[in-house]
Amino acid sequence: MRRRLSRDAVVETAVTLVREQGLRQLSMRTLAERLRVTPMAIYKHVANRDALVLLCAEAILQTRVLPAEQRLVLPVRQRLVLPAEQQDPVAWLRQLAGRLRAVGLAHPGLMEFLLEQGPVVHTALVILDRTVSGLHAAGIPWKEAGALHNTFFSWLAGAIRRQESWDVGPPGTPPPFERFFAAAQALPARDYPGLAHSVPHMRATDVEREFEASLGFMLEGIQRRIDARQAPARKRPPRRQR
Repeated sequence: MRRRLSRDAVVETAVTLVREQGLRQLSMRTLAERLRVTPMAIYKHVANRDALVLLCAEAILQTRVLPAEQRLVLPVRQRLVLPAEQQDPVAWLRQLAGRLRAVGLAHPGLMEFLLEQGPVVHTALVILDRTVSGLHAAGIPWKEAGALHNTFFSWLAGAIRRQESWDVGPPGTPPPFERFFAAAQALPARDYPGLAHSVPHMRATDVEREFEASLGFMLEGIQRRIDARQAPARKRPPRRQR
């Protein structure tokens, strides 16, 4: 018996296609074929492809912070669950980065969409608000906290997007950056000492270790800014009581 078509059914099937083929390949025609309906039947529930992509991004990133009536029910393993807020902002960002990376890699094209469109879905706005609010509570001015959010999540989305292309390569695809390594090693070490000393270490680092190292650099920079803002407050003498 054919499943009754609804907006939730359309979006849930579209999310499945995103996991299988990527967000960029999602089309109304392929979705209609998967649902075994005509494209016009889908347009009764979704205005156009842009609206469908936005609904998919919302469904993929939805969290438990959304009211129940606004959620599309997806399996727990496919949902993003935000870390608990009762921790310092750097630890919160570390946990969130790992969870976002897992969700992003499972849904190719999602991070590219967010890089191009910005935090247009509700969950991304929640993440922005909690990140900036947490940093401000730790002593960072609002403007600087917003800039730190933008820098951190632009790096994170870019790192995830870069790995996507490596993960979808056919069997036998050369490891990432082989052409770069070959070009660098062809140059004389005497004239290019920086390349000679650093490239062997780059080549020996796998994707997971590279991500963790880069994440550590980003979070260390944020922690240093927090410490710098908090240091003057700690040194300030208490006011005398009149």
